[in-house]
Amino acid sequence: MRLLVAILLSLSFAFVMSGKGGHDDPYKDYDEVLFMDLDLDSNLMLPAVDKKGHPGVTSYINRVATDLAKQKFTVDLLRDDEVILVTVPSDELFLPNDTLLSPGAVTRLSPIIRLLNPGDMFKVVYGVHTDNTGSEFYNMELAHKRNGSIYDYLLDTVNDDQIVIPYEYGDTAPIESNNTRRGRQANRRIEFYLIPGPRMITLAREGKLK
Repeated sequence: MRLLVAILLSLSFAFVMSGKGGHDDPYKDYDEVLFMDLDLDSNLMLPAVDKKGHPGVTSYINRVATDLAKQKFTVDLLRDDEVILVTVPSDELFLPNDTLLSPGAVTRLSPIIRLLNPGDMFKVVYGVHTDNTGSEFYNMELAHKRNGSIYDYLLDTVNDDQIVIPYEYGDTAPIESNNTRRGRQANRRIEFYLIPGPRMITLAREGKLK
């Protein structure tokens, strides 16, 4: 499933790069209100990185991804290695059926939080997922309340300029079968997408991204 998503995003990215939009000012239309109205796939494509900035961005993204993997996060690269997907099990952030961040959640999220200051280095998009235990309404409500806890925490801890776009999926997008305990555990997750922001793109174009 993730491989298919990665392929589709790469194809969409190639289309964007081939057009005028790939060479625009990365700060143009960098607007949280605009992003809030987009679906996930559209959000993962913006802002675009042009050919000049691509090598620097991918080099930086790979270093960040490697560092996150060393800290025992599940990490995938999307959009031609320009976007990091960090998957965090919900059990590491919430007690069973609870909607408030657990005492250990702050420590677990701290490596991600450090990446989000200053606020225009990354655009962060995340999705809250549950297993299918309970009714569809219950699972969506659980995702909604957990999203509120994560969103409030992010707004309290990151730079005011940081753009944060949340999605709530409940049990609608499993990555494993819900028929096994292991599968349900895998499906209870938060997926954080770290997307190059305007500052990263600008520094990469200028050869100053370190």
